[in-house]
Amino acid sequence: MSRQGLVLAGAALMVAVTVTSCVTEVDGTAAPPTTHAVAGSTETPAPSSDSRAPSGDDEGIAAPGECVDGNDPTPVDCEEPHTVEITATGSFGGAMAEEPPGRDEIFAAVFPSCRQEAADYLGSNDFDLTTLSAWLLWAGEDAWARGERWYRCGVVELDKANAAKQRTGSIRHALRGDGVHAYRLCSLTAPAEESPAPASCDRPHRGEAVALVPMGERTDPMPSEQDFHSAAKDACEKAVVDYLGATRDDVSAAWRWPDETAWKQGFNNLTCYLQTEKPVMASLRGIKTKPLPQ
Repeated sequence: MSRQGLVLAGAALMVAVTVTSCVTEVDGTAAPPTTHAVAGSTETPAPSSDSRAPSGDDEGIAAPGECVDGNDPTPVDCEEPHTVEITATGSFGGAMAEEPPGRDEIFAAVFPSCRQEAADYLGSNDFDLTTLSAWLLWAGEDAWARGERWYRCGVVELDKANAAKQRTGSIRHALRGDGVHAYRLCSLTAPAEESPAPASCDRPHRGEAVALVPMGERTDPMPSEQDFHSAAKDACEKAVVDYLGATRDDVSAAWRWPDETAWKQGFNNLTCYLQTEKPVMASLRGIKTKPLPQ
């Protein structure tokens, strides 16, 4: 019988804002796995991270540099099909209740460090511009009842449904050099209208993530809507022009920002996108004044 862990995507609640109408739309995260107890909220445990090999109740659980497939934390060869590549180990310290803490409590306590581990592992702080994401896996309900308190930070590649894609081969240092563009987030949907739906940049898409604008730390008060708009107006329009290599009237700037829950989980950037009226068939990076590839 495998020792089950739980995997939750790094995707968070995001707010879409149109450049012209200032209408907002809020989308939700995926529901937590049914094997994870979310009832009986407890005091948030204090996490401790350790990038060394696991021990104790971590025996048999994947270590940094190893891979896992699905919700089973047993390591598999990274050259074989897998979904998550482990970046760091950790455990929840302090007095533990019988029930695992709620998902939001665990994310607030652990996910910011997982995001930093992802940046270090992938080789760029700009991974939010890509289809690569931080991930979190921790001891499930049965393992928790046995006294296990481990968690694992990881990285994944997201599919078009924002779920972890099964892949082969390591993505360690994948974003070094021009890696961000190789994994750039292109969206089938218009980013100003709804949450980005990842699509290959050489297939039909209406949006491309072009820049991140830092807005503070997760311990800071969350900026207001006006603060986000003010920061985005000039920064995103300039980022789109720089990305295209020219100013043009058939490509617009759009931006998205985190909600308060996501802000506390370490999503502290405003994301700039270019957006087109109709789908394009290739990346627009450096297109300048050439016709759009429709």
